[in-house]
Amino acid sequence: MEGAGRIFAGEYCRAHCARADFAAECPALLTPGGMVCRLLFLAGTLTEKGQNDSDYFYGRVADPTGVFELRKMRPDTGLQAAVSGIDTPAFVTVMGQARMNTTCANAVPYVELLEMREIDRPTRDTWIIRTAELTCERLSRMKKAIESGAGSDEFTQAISEFRVSTSSIGTLAEMACNALDQVADIPGKGGIRPEMKEKVLSIIRESAGKKGISLDELITLSGRSGIDETAARQAIRTLLEEDECYQPARDMYKPL
Repeated sequence: MEGAGRIFAGEYCRAHCARADFAAECPALLTPGGMVCRLLFLAGTLTEKGQNDSDYFYGRVADPTGVFELRKMRPDTGLQAAVSGIDTPAFVTVMGQARMNTTCANAVPYVELLEMREIDRPTRDTWIIRTAELTCERLSRMKKAIESGAGSDEFTQAISEFRVSTSSIGTLAEMACNALDQVADIPGKGGIRPEMKEKVLSIIRESAGKKGISLDELITLSGRSGIDETAARQAIRTLLEEDECYQPARDMYKPL
């Protein structure tokens, strides 16, 4: 993945077009955190995909901070086969080019899809951890640039264009740190025994159906498996935080 940048959706979606001197063959995108985005390596949950005949693919990949919009005009057969073999929702990695849609009233960043692969949760979690580390390191350098009044060209432009302050840098850093809350198996995280969490997740998978399983039914079935209501609610909360399940409606649960 040499040369591919990592960034959270929550920051990427605030990007603008960079100056020409930051661009290569296509204009790069500059974020308020001072990252110049060209080739990107992303990971998250593929929540939506679609294709208009053979000419246009679109999709959405969510990480803990937001959603990346994916697009590809006239995808090749290899990419079509790879994407068609992935059922939503699924954890995926994405290689893509940073792009900006300027056809609407407000310019919207998206990612031109080059490659997509289905992955497991530990791989997604590893991406979150590393992306959080890189983001916080970059933001720390940018904070020093604000305080000293000197820094790289991309930091200088980002500070001017987005009116970046130490407060807004802190907000981006907090976002990156909060993303770690969705990483499984961090020591001391949770407080619910893994076997109980797995039992509740199994119940959701087996009983959700098309509409999902209600909270009351989930608690009842958990009780039959020896899990009391308090532990069941804690397990459900942990599964939601870890993206193992989601709520299609209030007090309804489906597996991811």
